[in-house]
Amino acid sequence: MAEVAKTVARQLPGFKLGQKQVFLPSHVITFLRKEHLPPNEACFKVPLRFTKFDLRDYLWNLYNVEVTKVRSYVKQQPLTQRNSFSRSWYRPQPLKIMTVELAKPFQWPELPEDKEPWSNRLWKMREELMEKRNQEHIERQRFQIPLKSKEDPSKERQQLADLAKQMLSGEVKWSNDVDLDPKWEKIVEEQEKKAEKVKAKQDA
Repeated sequence: MAEVAKTVARQLPGFKLGQKQVFLPSHVITFLRKEHLPPNEACFKVPLRFTKFDLRDYLWNLYNVEVTKVRSYVKQQPLTQRNSFSRSWYRPQPLKIMTVELAKPFQWPELPEDKEPWSNRLWKMREELMEKRNQEHIERQRFQIPLKSKEDPSKERQQLADLAKQMLSGEVKWSNDVDLDPKWEKIVEEQEKKAEKVKAKQDA
């Protein structure tokens, strides 16, 4: 019995666990990467209703991580305009941040060099699009709407323009990889002969 009691004691944390049972929780807890923190501390963003005991029990019950101390503070958000067409301002909901002291140190893994498995290219495209829209919104607020003719062409439009030049010069022959009906073959041949005659006249 003594050995069983020691085994059970080793499996329990050094604090009294709460008795509150939670089924299908809807709260979101975010593990924040803070480079300035020592290895025995970790930082989390938690819901406003969360207490220190809630986070301590949460880490133990879900991840078997023992916490010896918890510090918390509420970070107020700056005033934000409701929308660009309104003069109404409001203060968003504050953020609750908790820093815990771990019984065992934790080291963040190195950042991966290849980020393609996490759709990094798609994320960059999204960020660039959002930055472009924000810039357009700012210019629209200042009544500085740029002309479409003065905008830099997109990558897709530039590729289409290059392909059109190659087709006009005869470097590339257009084809949609679809076999024509035999009755159209004569018409196509006649058009090609006419095009050859016109080209020969131009060269002469």
